[in-house]
Amino acid sequence: MGKRKVNDDKIDSMDISGEESDEEGVSDGGENEHLENEIVDVDFDFFDPKEIDYQTIKQLMIQLFSTDAELFNLSELSELIISQPLLGTTVKIDGADSDPYALLTVLNMNEHKVNTYNFEKTKKNTNLNEKLVGLLKDTSQFHIGLILSERLINMPVQLVPQMYIMLQEEIQWAIEDKEPYEFEWYLIITKTYREVDSTLDEEDEMPKKKMKKVKSIANFQCNFKLTKQTVTSDSKRAFSDFGITPAMKIFLLHQSKMDQLINDLEAACK
Repeated sequence: MGKRKVNDDKIDSMDISGEESDEEGVSDGGENEHLENEIVDVDFDFFDPKEIDYQTIKQLMIQLFSTDAELFNLSELSELIISQPLLGTTVKIDGADSDPYALLTVLNMNEHKVNTYNFEKTKKNTNLNEKLVGLLKDTSQFHIGLILSERLINMPVQLVPQMYIMLQEEIQWAIEDKEPYEFEWYLIITKTYREVDSTLDEEDEMPKKKMKKVKSIANFQCNFKLTKQTVTSDSKRAFSDFGITPAMKIFLLHQSKMDQLINDLEAACK
């Protein structure tokens, strides 16, 4: 059984292609009669990550980290995600045994030591780098939660705030069960797309105005380039053909700002 079910009526009646539709096609009376711009009625179910999701979660992590995905042991990362019975959410539309279309979860960076990549990518931002190094020392009393979030491009962005709300609830339940998820800080890694020869960043995960909201509440942030900018797939070449190159961004924010982050996400996705 899913954690929670959300009908598309609750996310602005968007279909799973992410396109809005308010008009039916007109029948031509022929055998090929059909409806144009048909709205698809979809229920989105939320589930805990589980073993059957392993391959799809791994693909979502490849999508998130793009050409840098090969720098990670994604098999271990995916296994770690599904090994946490208390935290994390997948979104499905065809039942518990179907493939997830979106994922949001959190990992304890102090427990699992998934830090090398973040240290390397924040070197040019001295304040953020020093903060991370200090927080991730063995003697640190404060833990960092690494939030990993990715979705297929045709999934409505309005699902994301719901996933954050559930994550916050699950963290509180885990703390009550004495599990190691009492985070003082959260590190969020997200994709951006940068226009070639431009300082403009366009965030891929949510609307641009949400990006500005996160920037405004983050205690630390930095942009960084992918280690390997090689473009091979047709989908990535499509961005390159329009003068856009993929990049990444890191946000570090204090746990006291999570409520504001969720509020801003909800406002930005309306």
